[in-house]
Amino acid sequence: MQEDFTSEPVVLGRDIGDLEKYGSQGTAYFGKVVMSAGEKPVLGRKVLVDISKPHLILICGKRGGGKSYSLAVLMEEMARLDPMIKNRVAAVTIDTVGIFWGLKLPAGQADLAELGAWDLKAEKTEVKVLVPQAQLAFYKEKGLPIDGAFTLKCSELEESEWMALFKLTWRDPEGVLLSRAVQKVRERIGTYYGIDDVITAVKTDNESDPTSRQALSSRLTMVKSWGLIEKEGTKISELATPGMITVIDVSSYRQTLGAEGVKDVVVALIGKKLFEQRMLYRKEEEIKLIKENKRSSKMPLVWMMIDEAHMFMPKDESNIALPILLEWVRVGRQPGLGLILATQRPEKLHPDTISQCDIFISHRMTSQPDIAAVAALRPSYMHSDLDKLYSEMPRQKGYALVIDDNTEKIWMIKTRPRFSWDSSVTASAFLV
Repeated sequence: MQEDFTSEPVVLGRDIGDLEKYGSQGTAYFGKVVMSAGEKPVLGRKVLVDISKPHLILICGKRGGGKSYSLAVLMEEMARLDPMIKNRVAAVTIDTVGIFWGLKLPAGQADLAELGAWDLKAEKTEVKVLVPQAQLAFYKEKGLPIDGAFTLKCSELEESEWMALFKLTWRDPEGVLLSRAVQKVRERIGTYYGIDDVITAVKTDNESDPTSRQALSSRLTMVKSWGLIEKEGTKISELATPGMITVIDVSSYRQTLGAEGVKDVVVALIGKKLFEQRMLYRKEEEIKLIKENKRSSKMPLVWMMIDEAHMFMPKDESNIALPILLEWVRVGRQPGLGLILATQRPEKLHPDTISQCDIFISHRMTSQPDIAAVAALRPSYMHSDLDKLYSEMPRQKGYALVIDDNTEKIWMIKTRPRFSWDSSVTASAFLV
């Protein structure tokens, strides 16, 4: 593990050339280096993460180890970038647990002492939180800080995405019927239609049997009640707003009957649209660099953050979001697409994700299959055994092992405390 003998900050993800040119500009203050372990670990210099360029950052750790906390810290930092850099960056976070609304509130009284020890203070973070249309009234009634509803534009769903929504295949009678109905609606109406139009096409389809028509129309009626798919969907430009962090809460679809494929479709559509648009705007940036010697475009660089990433990028099963996210992994850096993935089950994650990540942040892990999965990414400059490093890690929450491919160094760090309210803490029966 790399020793720490200077007061200069560690900058993860930045090579020597950029470090000399930009210093610590465009970085996120993530934590501090652990100088010595023990009951009261000694902390050293600051640890910064480069967020001015796209990276593939993988955050691992067992449940309750600090993965979501680390994501929140990075979001807090993106919201506090220097305005000149901030306006060139946008972030979209897929919230699978429904916890990141807490960013909109300052940290509580119990956190003030630790923040003070780090010379920090409690502050709310400027993020835009979007929730499913069907849950909007509940959030407002309970006084939860949100900004509006997230919806998908009905006409943007391809046949494959409709089938993924219901976990259907091309071999299923309902899958064939659904594909045909969507095609007919598109031919008849164009690109402005809603679920009611698809339901009508299903009910009037003469090539299918009555049982399939009834079953599929019932499913579509159920989808309509979710308030997720509308004629007018949320525009991608509203998600990738310069200087803005957008949180999309998909937690209510975890256990909703018949909604098993919703999260996958949401991630697939967002990922696909952002990829397509950034590929186009990257060309605009190059032309301006040639003509004006300055990089600029109407669409900022985009970071996508995904909690429970193994659900969308599984190792051994199909998923509508997987091929799109793998495109982000393999070629996303050139057009300006960064990924930050968090998972408690790296053993379940697609191996390309692990092998391609250039910044690896791991909180404590005890499962041998998960440790073995991340051991596969062990670079040539890493001579220590992962089991040994995990055993040396302090047991308190927030400590992590960091492997940085850009500087080819390994660090033990402590994540800094959050400015904002941590709504991811474990539920308790105690009143206070």
